[in-house]
Amino acid sequence: MDLKPFYDYLLIKGYKEETSRNRYLNVLYFLDFIKKEPSEITAQDVYFYYDYLKQKTAQRKHQKPLKHSSILHHIRSIELYSIFLFEMKKTTELLQIKLPKSKYEDDFVREILSLNEIEQLYKIAEIKQKIMLHLAYGCGLRVSELVAVNKEDIYLKEQLLIVPKGKFSKRRIIPFTLKMKDDFLVFLGKETSNQQALLTNSKGVRMQQWTYNKMLKELLKQIGISTHRISKISMHSLRHSVATHLLENGMPLEQVRDFLGHDQLETTQIYTHIQQNYLHTIKDYAL
Repeated sequence: MDLKPFYDYLLIKGYKEETSRNRYLNVLYFLDFIKKEPSEITAQDVYFYYDYLKQKTAQRKHQKPLKHSSILHHIRSIELYSIFLFEMKKTTELLQIKLPKSKYEDDFVREILSLNEIEQLYKIAEIKQKIMLHLAYGCGLRVSELVAVNKEDIYLKEQLLIVPKGKFSKRRIIPFTLKMKDDFLVFLGKETSNQQALLTNSKGVRMQQWTYNKMLKELLKQIGISTHRISKISMHSLRHSVATHLLENGMPLEQVRDFLGHDQLETTQIYTHIQQNYLHTIKDYAL
């Protein structure tokens, strides 16, 4: 069976060559095992293959069982293949596959705030706290990017935030809403510091990660979030929250990748597997 179109599809979608090749091979192994035409494959076939992989030993690993994360990597490849077939109109429906999480995914998942909780944070936040929420949630900045934001990075007329040097030194441009523009105007109108930094602490110097986390936790406490949950929430949780909300709201994976500044789709895709019960519809109060 010719899987070259699937490989090309992955490259077009933004996956790296190595990742695309691995996905291609995973699907090739699956098709060789199941010996069915693509249009005949069912979710039950995938579960059968999953059970087979759990019994299989890894090559060149002293005959140790495959890691659960490796097994799920195979299954995710099959899911992608199902999406490819559906988009190419080779099948009429997507495979619906539900499998237990790997330890990696369990470790990756951070506490995610619901849209209702985000709305509550905005309602009680003072202007400086709103700016913090706009940057971390509304613009989806990493903590390191948030700390580095300067006043000159905010282009009010164009309603754009420039991240001059994100992860891997990648520059990106993030649009923001009229509501965010209004809040930036209010904040900058009150700001008298000569510092380049957009947000400064009580000593007038650039705010650092621990100060942002402290501000966020104080807000969370005010809206009644439990102490146990607060202990698991950090500024980075806001980035995870907006990524998850955007995907649930229907934004294409490729656009979310660009918004977050991810290097490849593989990194963004994990958000499609976490905290589904928190996801509803995005609102203009934050975006």
